[in-house]
Amino acid sequence: MRLPAAALGILAAVLVATPEGEAQAPRRTSVLGNEPFLLVADEVQYDEDLGLTVAKGHVEISQDKQIVLADTVTYNQKTDTLTASGHVSLLEPTGDVLFGDFIELHDQLKNGFIKDVRALLSDRSRIAGNTARWFAGTRTEVRRGVYSPCDLCAKDPTHPPLWQIKAAEIIHDKPQQVVEFRDAVFQLDGIPAFYTPYFSLPDPTAKRVSGFLAPTFGHTTSLGYHTSTPYYWVIGPDKDATIEPLVTTQAGAVLHTEYRERWGNGALDVNASGAYTDRQDNVTGNSISGIDAFRGHVYAKGEFDIDQDWRSTLLLNRSTDQTYLRRFHFGDGALPFLESRASTEGFDDRSYTVFDSYMFQSQQSTIGDATQPGVLPSATYSWISHPDSSGERWSVGGNALNLFRPDGTDIRRVSTNGGWSLPFDGLIGDRFILTANLRGDAYYSDEVALTAAEPANQTEVAGRIFPQAKLEWHYPWVRHGTHDSETIEPIVALIGSPNGGNPATIPNEDSQGFEFDETSLFALDRFPGYDRIDSGQRVDYGIRAAIYGDHGGNTRLLVGQSRRLASNSPFTVGSGVEHRTSDVVGRLSVSPGPYLDLIYRFRLNHDDLAAKRQEVTASLGPPSFRVNLNLISISGDPQITDFQALRQVSGSVTMDLTRYWSATVFGTQNIGSVVTQAATASTNPAIAEVPLTLASGVALSYHDECITLTGSFAHSGTHDRDVLPGTTVLFTIVFKSIGGFNVPIYSTGTNAPVAPVL
Repeated sequence: MRLPAAALGILAAVLVATPEGEAQAPRRTSVLGNEPFLLVADEVQYDEDLGLTVAKGHVEISQDKQIVLADTVTYNQKTDTLTASGHVSLLEPTGDVLFGDFIELHDQLKNGFIKDVRALLSDRSRIAGNTARWFAGTRTEVRRGVYSPCDLCAKDPTHPPLWQIKAAEIIHDKPQQVVEFRDAVFQLDGIPAFYTPYFSLPDPTAKRVSGFLAPTFGHTTSLGYHTSTPYYWVIGPDKDATIEPLVTTQAGAVLHTEYRERWGNGALDVNASGAYTDRQDNVTGNSISGIDAFRGHVYAKGEFDIDQDWRSTLLLNRSTDQTYLRRFHFGDGALPFLESRASTEGFDDRSYTVFDSYMFQSQQSTIGDATQPGVLPSATYSWISHPDSSGERWSVGGNALNLFRPDGTDIRRVSTNGGWSLPFDGLIGDRFILTANLRGDAYYSDEVALTAAEPANQTEVAGRIFPQAKLEWHYPWVRHGTHDSETIEPIVALIGSPNGGNPATIPNEDSQGFEFDETSLFALDRFPGYDRIDSGQRVDYGIRAAIYGDHGGNTRLLVGQSRRLASNSPFTVGSGVEHRTSDVVGRLSVSPGPYLDLIYRFRLNHDDLAAKRQEVTASLGPPSFRVNLNLISISGDPQITDFQALRQVSGSVTMDLTRYWSATVFGTQNIGSVVTQAATASTNPAIAEVPLTLASGVALSYHDECITLTGSFAHSGTHDRDVLPGTTVLFTIVFKSIGGFNVPIYSTGTNAPVAPVL
């Protein structure tokens, strides 16, 4: 039946009887304001004299993503009071849920009282207490409460959770995104661990809150016992910082900081540390620095968009000495050089422009910074045209360089080039690509050594004009099977250019790191830089084959070789292309499905196909048991001084032991002969060789809904001045919501932290 008209003013809705016997109200304006609400109940009664409206049986009131559930709801119009009893639940838009036996709301339903309150937050953390005051859904004050993110024991729910915080008062302030505790006791398995008069945690909606992060404890041979407790500081909505004091027993105290800031058009990350400590070699007893001194490092990375076509980047990597980063485990201290760079890049429809400057800092004991080059500036431009109707393209490029060093060769270089290419089809389904390129270089160099016997004190002016042409032929064969497709593609490239072109008057600075492999087999110029050119005439030939499964798996192979017409070669001994017939290079990749990825790269001797270089990268298994393996094998060459064989394997196994336990085992091992470490042989013959085991270790982690425990044990076998061989033990405990990073079981990376406010 239809309710009296007076009820419409109280409920601000029209209640109608449904066929199921429930009373429902369309969405209309409510006494809470302009937001409409919907009331659903089994029965609704109205007393006009008393101004009472009573809804009974499965009562549900929803308004603006907020829902109240109860057995009985009573609204008193005269006192503006709403009471709910019996299985009361209040669902907030944030995902939080309040439970109580009795709730009373007044002041236009903005404030209220809850008896026997229980709260389930959006991250499944729980708050319970005797009573609570509720203020407009923005603040909840719980008396004699307890907080815990831990699930209760399924067999004995009365048993205390793994950890909890009991407090005389718990305040959940949603606008401030914080949960505060007053007169709080932290308990482990029901046993009091410590007391604090005030404590606070971020609520589940907080992405970033200032406070202390989880501490780390450990021991390393180089540092002794050490501990650190980072502090995370939210400076503003677009910037934050992490301040981490590290205290050690053998190297003093270190202050490590990281600053991050974001703009609408860029970002800046600065990572720096400093310490006042010695550099004493505790194994040999040799003093490296003699006295305590300041040691530190700075890593900075910035990127800024000037406009939609131009951007600038900054990279600064510097340390006070060569072993600081490795001893204190900052960044990748194993890098042989630290690179600093500033650049400005421009992107157009068909062109790219970059202005660069470089500085390098050596991290090797046998190489000093005085011989390291600096580049200021380097300018590079490249442009390629749109293909016309026949596929014809034109390209233009150039480079200008000013390279200098305190002790050694200085270079000023200008290089320009122009290219043209035309693809066309043959008569039997084959494909040809004709390419032509013309390059010109001009050099002005100081302190050049024309021969090994002469001092590097010559000033030289040199130049060259270098034309080059290439005709590449492809003949792909394709077969479509029932469950897969196969391709076989022979490739032949004829490349011609004048012989010579690499005089001693042109120093070699950017073309020294050459490696002959399958990626450079068919390249027009196989040198990576400008200072050396791949001159002469040659034939490159190979075959590419692949099998592609209908469900995404594939197996691919590329193998090839090169034949030079002239006997002389611009490449050095041991490169694989120093002879007329090059070594055989190739790559095999196998990926039949998500549980196996295998890559095998090789270079075989051209005479007897003996392996000169082999690399294997494999990853197999499901995420719950993933095995990663890397193997490198390089044969020594008796014609190259100080070049010895290297055979090294590294790998890791990550496994889920149970629902909560996971482990990682990792290691790097030399295989066969050990490598002489010349840097230490002169000072300490007893450690003149690198041990077979370079690094190994195991990490174990326990992770459930409320706590994370991680421990790792690692061994390092290398020794370099005050970086000592030995073991590293680390242990971290993270209580959910009490600060921490969401990181893998064994990782040096971090994500944005969430910390408590203390």
